[in-house]
Amino acid sequence: MSYPKLISKLYTPKIFWYQTDITVIVRILLEDVDKYFLRVVCDHLSFSTTVNERGYYVSLYLFGTVVAEKTVHVNLGREIKVTLVKAHKWTEWLRLHIEKEKNPLIVRDPDHLDKNDWFKVSPKIEKESFAEYKRRNNISQIMPDVPSTDEEVSDDDAMDMLFL
Repeated sequence: MSYPKLISKLYTPKIFWYQTDITVIVRILLEDVDKYFLRVVCDHLSFSTTVNERGYYVSLYLFGTVVAEKTVHVNLGREIKVTLVKAHKWTEWLRLHIEKEKNPLIVRDPDHLDKNDWFKVSPKIEKESFAEYKRRNNISQIMPDVPSTDEEVSDDDAMDMLFL
């Protein structure tokens, strides 16, 4: 039995999204939205509105889980910004929705493509030698560094240094 394809009279808006270590920010790009419906549960986001007599609808099963009670949304006039709080903090979402098929209307926010925005990378610190650390902190009771190739120390000498 062959069923006819479902045809929707609703449109899907363009969606930009990005993430931080604890949140996922979804930007639904629609201008002049007065009223809208937004529902977020632990793994699902639903949005609908009507703009200029055109119906828009989004239904997404999310890649990860969120804390629905902490969802914040704001109408900025040219977009609806939805901030979702990740249930599993510091986990990276590979995509916004669970489906592996790419949706051309859902893309990463081009203003937030750099991962360094949310992974706070500390500047590289010069590692000091152990001998310098001992000298700086006036430590004498710790066994000395491994000897260089020109100074060979036998196992007996090393044991003697341990028990001095």
